[in-house]
Amino acid sequence: MKKYLIKKKLCKDNKKNSYLCQKFCIMKAFFYMLLIMLFLTFCGCASKGKNPEAQILEEINTTISFVSTEHDLGQAVEGEKVITKFELVNTGNANLIIHDVRASCGCTKPKFDKKPIPPGQKSVIEVTFDTKGRQGMRRNNVVVTTNTDPSTTYLSFTCEVLSN
Repeated sequence: MKKYLIKKKLCKDNKKNSYLCQKFCIMKAFFYMLLIMLFLTFCGCASKGKNPEAQILEEINTTISFVSTEHDLGQAVEGEKVITKFELVNTGNANLIIHDVRASCGCTKPKFDKKPIPPGQKSVIEVTFDTKGRQGMRRNNVVVTTNTDPSTTYLSFTCEVLSN
């Protein structure tokens, strides 16, 4: 800190040709150049990644059809794992891409094939509902995000969970 104050004082005393003042100015310029380069690097990296929603909008070019978007799983005893399958068909003219499948609750785990589905082909989204700690009538939702318009499809199932 003391050296910095001495260098600053030398530059202010109109001794601009002094060795310390020149070195101080060079270091200051180098520091600012380094900051500018770091800023530009981070700005460049940030602009390379596309917004996922923008990517989905760019790829909209197909349609999807579900055999059923609602399932009634009936009754289950608490502690059981109940599995249901939602069948879908690519009814468009381009590959169907399932970007994401999310459940509304941690007790529900969806599984789906991440490969593109060709036109006219079928696929299945398997949903496992863990009834542990749940009782009574339950209704859970699953949100499917694809390259269709609209990009989201809502699936749901109901299950009455009976106590042990």
